[in-house]
Amino acid sequence: MGFRPGARSVRISLGIVVTAISTVGCAPAPDEAQHTVDEYRQNAQLRAETLARCANDPGSVGTSADCVNVREAARELGVGSLRRLAPLQLPSKP
Repeated sequence: MGFRPGARSVRISLGIVVTAISTVGCAPAPDEAQHTVDEYRQNAQLRAETLARCANDPGSVGTSADCVNVREAARELGVGSLRRLAPLQLPSKP
């Protein structure tokens, strides 16, 4: 007894789809941040401690949600938004 024409490719495709869905379902969930960017902006000690931890171990925790949030808070406080900067006082042309 043989398969109908095209049934074999459908079975192979279905097997690939089931395997892909199973693999995605077993992937670990992304970690949740413990603090928001606003919390890091308001608490200088927490910001300094987290920045030091992220810089000390960039391979393990450097890409975590908390490290991203603390870097964004430090960037905003360091330079700030370009919209809030005072205009540059360039010398006039002679």
